[in-house]
Amino acid sequence: MSAPRAAVARCATAGAACLLVFAGVGGGTAVADDNGIADESAQAIAQASREAMSKVTSMHMVGKVTDTSGTTTLDLRFDEQGDCVGTVTPPGNAGTADIVKRGDDVWMKLDDALLKAQVPGPAADDAIALINGRYLHGTTDSALLSDFAQVCDLDFFKEEFSSKPPSEQLVKGSRTTVDGQPAITVTSRRDGRTGTYQVSTEDEPYLLQVRGTDESGRKVDASFSDFDKPVTPRPPAPADSVDLSELQ
Repeated sequence: MSAPRAAVARCATAGAACLLVFAGVGGGTAVADDNGIADESAQAIAQASREAMSKVTSMHMVGKVTDTSGTTTLDLRFDEQGDCVGTVTPPGNAGTADIVKRGDDVWMKLDDALLKAQVPGPAADDAIALINGRYLHGTTDSALLSDFAQVCDLDFFKEEFSSKPPSEQLVKGSRTTVDGQPAITVTSRRDGRTGTYQVSTEDEPYLLQVRGTDESGRKVDASFSDFDKPVTPRPPAPADSVDLSELQ
């Protein structure tokens, strides 16, 4: 079950990369379940969760990835139609990028603090004046926004969720809750990577939370919710966005 952790890490990496456009498991009380998954083996729980996650049509992900550069946080909602809304905050908490994606169109808004953190010297003031609080607009074909297009690719996440790593050691843990939802714990260890996964014991056995560390020491903490709920991106008005072609 290490693939979801890799997916969140890639999401953070891609989200941080798109910000360079101008640079050149908790405990809880056991509760009754209704899907029977808690009575299965760790391997069966992992497989059931992979199958459930491979079928989702949309979800909400809140993630945090910490490595030597600091912590990247993400709060994203996306669906299989390619729609996506959310925020990305790069290491250092120096501002936030708001993201809106509808189909192949992408809008990204960097606040002034983030622009100053990403753009060196006096060029930051020029960038702030030029953008003037507007969103940057481009498509998934844009070299500057292609990384973000991957971040909002639900199909990529579903493929990662459904993959089965070789030589993985799984151990079933105790029942718990994630944001009030009952879950069963599964821990994983493989090639220097460790992870703790919380799988829902209500309705479908969705993955609700993952916490782990890879061989490099990078830590991931992510939660997943709002499965199959509509994602409604609201693109900014034309006057509130600037086309990337105008900045090149």
